[in-house]
Parts: sequence; C-alpha cells; structure tokens
Amino acid sequence: MQKYEHVKEFEIKYCETDFKDEIKLSSVLACFEEVAGSSADELGFGYQSLKPRGISFVLSGICCEFYEPIMQGDKVAFKTWPLPPSYVAFGREYEIWSKDRKRKLCSATSRWCLLDLNSGKILQAKEIFGQDYSTYNTDRALDFKNWKITAFGLNDGELRYSMTVANSEYDHNLHVNNTRYADYCLNCFSVAELKKKTLKRFQISYCKQCKEGDELRFYRKETADDEYTVCGVNQFNETVVLTKFSFENRIKL
Repeated sequence: MQKYEHVKEFEIKYCETDFKDEIKLSSVLACFEEVAGSSADELGFGYQSLKPRGISFVLSGICCEFYEPIMQGDKVAFKTWPLPPSYVAFGREYEIWSKDRKRKLCSATSRWCLLDLNSGKILQAKEIFGQDYSTYNTDRALDFKNWKITAFGLNDGELRYSMTVANSEYDHNLHVNNTRYADYCLNCFSVAELKKKTLKRFQISYCKQCKEGDELRFYRKETADDEYTVCGVNQFNETVVLTKFSFENRIKL
C-alpha cells in the first residue's frame, strides 16, 4: 500500500521573502499551515468539519532543518503527512522539495493538540472520528525527539525589544497565529547580523496563547557560535514562546 502524503506546489512570491530574497521563516510556517489544512480536509478532520464542534488544532511546537535557501520565484513542493497520535498529541511531518523533486530543501516535524475553544481544555485524540490510524504513514521527515527548549533567566539574556499585540496578529481562533511568533523572535536579530547568515535550523515551542493588548518583551541569549535561544514573555513575566536558532555563513548566490 502506498504511504499517504499530501502535496501542494507553491511559487514563492515577493511578499513571502526577506531583504535577501530568501523565503521568510513565517512564510515557511504559513505554507506548512496551508498544506496541513488541505491534508486535514482530505482526511476528514479539516477546519470546516471541526468548527461547528467548537474545537480546533493548535500547534504546540515545530522543528525545521533547512538544506538549501529557498528564493523568491522558486517553485517548490510542500509535502505533509500526519503520524498516528498518542493520547493527546498529534504529530505531523513536512518536507519541501524542488519542483522536479530532485532536491530536498527542508525537513520538519511538528506537534499539535486538539483544543476546546470554549473551555480551553486539551481534548483526547479519540475526538477525531473515523480514522484508521493503523493505515497512517509512520515515516519521520526529521529524526527529532528533544522538544524541550531550555529556558534562561531573563537577567542572563539581552532585552532586544518590546511590542503590543494588535488585531492583525489574530487568526480565526482569536489568538496570535503561530506564524507571527516566527517574525517576533527573528526580529531579535538585526539586518546587519542576518545579511551574512542563512538559517540552518529552527525550533519553536508555543507556551501560552497571546491576545490583543498583551505587552510582550523578547530576550535573546547566545548559547554557542551562531546558536541562540529567544524567550518571549508577557506583561506578567509568563513565558509565551521559546525558540532556538542555528545559523551558518551565507553563500552568495
């Protein structure tokens, strides 16, 4: 039996790239979100089927490894497939390929939970009906198990900037969309720092939902050469997001 995977092709637009003409991290996550939603629709548990029940999938963490820069104008294929869930955790894998499928550009693995939007409670996997998990693709796009990002004391990090959450960050679940946190955390780096670097690896852990009016502060700590941890906290000093970035020297194309 052929292993399930769902594929969507994208052409990378100007608005999806940064000042280096490389795809923005938030754009990568947005395409992941799009292809995951399309796959869920195909499998019978998409947004339109869950919305009347007042439940939704929420991303809790993702790790991405990049092998080549993805540039403005590139035509690429995003692949995804879900893993059999545990009691409450749902896994989903991703790959990005060149259009001719000859070069793998990125691998990623993610974890999701099912949320009751009214109570805020995490629901069990059995709330998704009609799935034969024995037929699911169990391949892993990325061999990754260490989901815990080690936090640091704020006094040990450097305060990079502060911001207030506004309406444009919201999605249909009435909280900040997961893609926006990538921009928030990457904004801890300057143009001068990034212009000679390419993102090699990225991991993010979503710790607490953010709402309109929340006051956020972002701290950065270098943990090794070209490796950083970023911590975002709200006005109550609660951690809302943790990220790890690994960079390498950029090869001029």
